[in-house]
Amino acid sequence: MGLLQNFRSRDFIEQTRTLNEIEKGNKSEEIPGLFDLHENPLNDRAVDSMVIHTLRSLLSKNEEATVRGISSEKSHVRKLCIHMAGENRFASAGPVLMNLMQREKDQDAIFEILSSLSKIRVPESLDVFRKNARHPDQVIAALCVETLGLWEDMSSLGLFTEIIEEGGREGKYEECDLLTWNAIKAVAALRSDAGLALLTSKITHPGPGARRIIHQELVEKGREAIPFLSSVFLEEDVDARIHAAQLLGMIKDRKAGEVLIGALESGAADHPNIKYNLYESLGKLPIVKGIDYLLDALSKEDGLVLLAVVAAINNRVSSRATEKLAELITAGDERGEKIINAIVVSKALNIFEALYENKAVSEKLLVAIPRIKDPMIITAFRAKLKSMKTGVEMSDAVGEKIPTVLSRKAGKRILAVDDSRLMLFFYRTAASKIGYDITTAINGHEAWDILEKGEEYDLIVTDLNMPVMDGVEFTRKVRGHATLGKIPIIMATTESKQSQVDLAKKVGVSDFIQKPFTEEALQKKVQALLTKP
Repeated sequence: MGLLQNFRSRDFIEQTRTLNEIEKGNKSEEIPGLFDLHENPLNDRAVDSMVIHTLRSLLSKNEEATVRGISSEKSHVRKLCIHMAGENRFASAGPVLMNLMQREKDQDAIFEILSSLSKIRVPESLDVFRKNARHPDQVIAALCVETLGLWEDMSSLGLFTEIIEEGGREGKYEECDLLTWNAIKAVAALRSDAGLALLTSKITHPGPGARRIIHQELVEKGREAIPFLSSVFLEEDVDARIHAAQLLGMIKDRKAGEVLIGALESGAADHPNIKYNLYESLGKLPIVKGIDYLLDALSKEDGLVLLAVVAAINNRVSSRATEKLAELITAGDERGEKIINAIVVSKALNIFEALYENKAVSEKLLVAIPRIKDPMIITAFRAKLKSMKTGVEMSDAVGEKIPTVLSRKAGKRILAVDDSRLMLFFYRTAASKIGYDITTAINGHEAWDILEKGEEYDLIVTDLNMPVMDGVEFTRKVRGHATLGKIPIIMATTESKQSQVDLAKKVGVSDFIQKPFTEEALQKKVQALLTKP
């Protein structure tokens, strides 16, 4: 007699003991009885769960019984066996699943079958995934696209291209749907030049979400992506060149630095936003030749671009850089003042330490530090001075200035969101100069976490393109919140396409500011929104 005879009439302890005995003894002859208990449960949650656990244990060691169960008339049994066949990669289940796929009409069952086939990886099943990659159920289609990518099916590249382009059409690009997302990931999974070329050609995809994942995949490709990003500097599209400069800096490879220098030499950096991102990226890369271009730019650039140049030099201070900086600062002209301001705003502590022994320069910096009116930046310079052997007197001098710059307009608080730390320093300075407190976040997700903690803000400034959570998604979340929804939001971006402006307005942005902009331009927009009745 079987161990499961009269199982339903036994008490809980005896049922548990029986199931443990079956599992530990791997008694596969009890599988039919367990199938019956699974199809017609006892309605005791604990016992029914133990039955499933025991079945899973036995089926994982018995491919034949699992495959046979796929054809069972019992729906719960069939579903479990389909799942177990995939989980355990039972190859003999492939033909049975493909045969079942031809007859199945239920969407949930189709998804389960395809999920199992995707794990088993029977070569013959590729056609099944190709045929269903355009299934009307997007979840099923997305699974097929993901699988075709993981199997590196180059014949599906055209399909992936169509899906990505459809995701960028009017009315669809505002949110990146699962199918578009998986198509981008599938292209990256192909590990081919054709795939990299496609991703690079879409770095200005109109959808912020799709664009973010495309950028992420290119950065993860690292050195492989550099030649393709290099070709972008031959294009006329300013936005594409801006993104290429950003991505090369994120890859952090010497070859990426060579491409950026080549862009400078060829004249491809012919727009302030390209220059800003190019210089910022150059400061992140281990390439000696880059310092020549950075030092040369000290005499030419202004505003945010100069800020990027100084921040980049701060990452690789040398005696030659120190001499050039001192020469320009002590010339007594407007250029020197701009460089002093850039050193302070960008919190260039390494440059500051290298220059402090030059009395003429240190005196100018000492005057400029409190003038910035940002307690965080002032505190950073004070800490740096205290760490320097001869900096005690200078630290005290700065300390005397601090009480005069700590006042704030009551209640005015700004949250600034940008993936560029240099831009966050810029925002801090701009807000502090007009007396506002400011909190910063490196992406939309971090900013949302700050807001969810309950802190109140009078205004938000957010970048459009950011990793993790972009400005559009962040704005949409803020506008959808019952109490946060009325906070004025300024969106800042390098994007020049009208579609991006329209999208920002559609999700509820209060105002829009085009990079690069001055402190005065930002302050004007901030004050206009904060004084609006």
